[in-house]
Amino acid sequence: MTNIYIWVRTARSLQFFYPTIDVEADGFGCFYEICLEIVGLLEECDRISFDEFETLCENRISEVYVEAIFQNAVEQGNINARLKLLTFSLLFAGLQQKTKDLTNSIRSDVVLTRISKYFGQIFKLLFQLDVGRRLQDREIVHAIGNGQGYEFLDTLFEGTVKHRHGNSNHHGVRPLSHIIPQILEKASSISLPFLCNEIRRHLIKDPYHIDEFSTDKPAQIFSTARRTTLAHNSRRVVHLHYINRIEVLRKDEFANVHLRICNDKIKASFVFVPLRCETVFLDRLMYTKWIVLGAVRGIVIVKNCQSTRISVSCDQLIVLDSKNIEIYAMSPKKPIIFNSSAVTFAPFNTIYEGQMEFLEENGHGLEHNLVLKEPINFGDGSWKLMETSRFVCQHTPLHTSDKQFEMLLNSLPEEYRVAHHRNAQDAQKMISLDPEKCRLTDVTSNFDLLFLKSKIEKIHVEA
Repeated sequence: MTNIYIWVRTARSLQFFYPTIDVEADGFGCFYEICLEIVGLLEECDRISFDEFETLCENRISEVYVEAIFQNAVEQGNINARLKLLTFSLLFAGLQQKTKDLTNSIRSDVVLTRISKYFGQIFKLLFQLDVGRRLQDREIVHAIGNGQGYEFLDTLFEGTVKHRHGNSNHHGVRPLSHIIPQILEKASSISLPFLCNEIRRHLIKDPYHIDEFSTDKPAQIFSTARRTTLAHNSRRVVHLHYINRIEVLRKDEFANVHLRICNDKIKASFVFVPLRCETVFLDRLMYTKWIVLGAVRGIVIVKNCQSTRISVSCDQLIVLDSKNIEIYAMSPKKPIIFNSSAVTFAPFNTIYEGQMEFLEENGHGLEHNLVLKEPINFGDGSWKLMETSRFVCQHTPLHTSDKQFEMLLNSLPEEYRVAHHRNAQDAQKMISLDPEKCRLTDVTSNFDLLFLKSKIEKIHVEA
């Protein structure tokens, strides 16, 4: 017996994550029409300015969405967006809208429901993006029948074929184009509606649970590495609950994973994730003095957090339903905040041994720290840029050379670089006056740093 499963590529799904705004009517058609207009531009150019995109969307899409969609398509800080990437950004913005019938659904269910509803249109859009021009249905079927292939679907979908009997090594994740022949092997003839219905029939929710953010129920376990049973287990989602006062997540199980941290007990002091992660989701962290996420390749979502400080390097930062937090961020894209208040932004402020290699692997660089990006604000909320008088560079228990620290300082906007020197000198003066009460920064005490260093030294000795 053979079972076929297809789902939305999780990398795409998370890459184009947006805060969900409830809407009265399903407006997917509006987003789709703009996508088709962009496809029409592909024959003439491969880029579009923000002003041109804003004019294209005028009176059809909410203004706050327009900037978020455009920013989400920007690569490596380029002021223009590639048209294909911009089309995907538009597509996911339309897919994520919550109408009344989907109000109580989580995001992954909303996306799957809308993809199933509009799969025929999405299929045609992907093909037209691939060939760079608009085509009629019969032209698409003719092109596919003459060897065009199904590779255009691989940009959005993947899946697995699971055999009840046989070698389990064949159960790995595959591009959708590799699976379609098995879907259609018994078909006598192929039409566009038939093909779309057959693919849609095998659609499921992402089996890795990577883009699922249902956190209403408290977790009953300390730490797990969740894997799917449908395919190979290389895409781990690691859940960490009930974190200790100080956590340094350096074990291999925290490397190259989708990390989810939920603090069900308040007042953790210091959480440090020095290893490279694919994505990170912070949920309900309250009164944590400092969280350091040194090198996240993809998206970081901060949800329901309060009275904490976060240092984060990532592709994009999303802050949801949080308040009274300080964020020291470095990203090629603007942060997005939704329904959050008293959020303060500052430049990324930490560096340590090995981090530069991770940043290079992620395609990020310290040049993204030179200009402090103003966030895109969805809904009601408030934010501000940090006053330079409060800015400090955050130390970690890992070794940092003078050269590395100088690189970090040179990456800061000038006013913050000057402020760091001034604030560090003031701290040293205070230490000489009252070393028992003074902290090197306003966050991490000398005692905490010594404790962290002892944990690192112990790891080296045991290794």
